[in-house]
Amino acid sequence: MRCVVQRVSSASVTVDSLTVGMIQHGLLVLVGIAPMDTAPIVTDIVDQLLTLRCFSTDSGKMTHSVQDVSGHLLLVPQFTLLADCSHGRRPSFSGAAPAHIAAPL
Repeated sequence: MRCVVQRVSSASVTVDSLTVGMIQHGLLVLVGIAPMDTAPIVTDIVDQLLTLRCFSTDSGKMTHSVQDVSGHLLLVPQFTLLADCSHGRRPSFSGAAPAHIAAPL
């Protein structure tokens, strides 16, 4: 599994002019699922995201988690995070899990 995490003041995902996900203050996470990923791995990653200390205190130190600041998570599936560009100019996505495996996770 590969994740790209970004702190946001707000974020949304729109598909065909329809908003399918939206959060205010929190973390936007692009998630790439690999074929060998399992539900326990996903649970561990979500726990890490919830406790990741990436929000600042009044003194500027990053000691608060998304839970501490009553923030939200927006998880967006992104198979391209698992692209392999090591052979030529055409990326291979064979490292990404097929939809029937990734969707339930």
